[in-house]
Amino acid sequence: MAVNIYSNAQFSDTPFGLKLQQTLTSTGSVPIPTGINRVYVITIGGGGGGGSTAAGAGGGGGAGGFSAGWSQAATSVIVGAGGTGGSASAGSAGGYSQYGAIVAGGGAQGGTSNTTPTASIIGGAGGGGGGFTSGGSGSNGSVSYTGAPSGTSGNVAVSAGGGSCAFSASSNVTGVPGGAGVSGGGGGAGFTTTTATNSTTGGAGGAGLIGGGGGCAYSSATSATGTMTGGAGGKGDTTTGGTGSVGSGITFGGGGGGGGYAFLGVNATNGSNGSGINGGNGGNYGGGGGGASNSGTGGTGGAGVVYLFY
Repeated sequence: MAVNIYSNAQFSDTPFGLKLQQTLTSTGSVPIPTGINRVYVITIGGGGGGGSTAAGAGGGGGAGGFSAGWSQAATSVIVGAGGTGGSASAGSAGGYSQYGAIVAGGGAQGGTSNTTPTASIIGGAGGGGGGFTSGGSGSNGSVSYTGAPSGTSGNVAVSAGGGSCAFSASSNVTGVPGGAGVSGGGGGAGFTTTTATNSTTGGAGGAGLIGGGGGCAYSSATSATGTMTGGAGGKGDTTTGGTGSVGSGITFGGGGGGGGYAFLGVNATNGSNGSGINGGNGGNYGGGGGGASNSGTGGTGGAGVVYLFY
């Protein structure tokens, strides 16, 4: 006799016997009906903002963290904002989201100049490295709320690491992609020097439930004519990342924003496209912002969210 090992007759992302009751998109008070003492929670942190460098390249922001589990019912919530994109500076990290005992950190900032981006917290993905006089490294992801290990630069993990900037004076170059994972890492920038006809491509953001932002492309060669192609934002569970800006010369090359995550795709948004030297915004919820070049503005990370089931 065949045995059905599943409790549900039909597969569903909804915890068995529960219903999505509240989608919380801002910090504040939470009404809980009388008699509800425990709830199942999904939290997503804000995505990291894309980086930017004056006369240089910025990396993509990391995707926000993802956490889920049971918690005692609480009457307040913190919902993380998406990180702001940098303008000739690193982006800012995404904010953390928390309800009761369940917390998810924000994605790391996209990098600027040769500096490694500041590390993320509580499951947020790492940010992509920027470049100026050399290529900067991407930052690692962070250990998640559930204890899942973090990913190193550009590698696959639950919270993936950001890609490093690829830097070359003599050839075409492509930035290192962000690692794939539950939360995708930001893509590293591509940076070429000296030869005006060399083409450059930014590293793509890492794909996952939530996508990381793409790194930018830049050339410091005099009268550069090579093709600049910004890195694409990473794909989310039900969303697409934005495309990078493409064109000849240094007025192009902004990276695309990472695709956001939303339960069953409801209210999920795609990452926006890079435009000129500016990075695209990360999608809601939690997508990383795209990197910018030459003092452009990095993309803003997608906002966080909290889902309550009971």
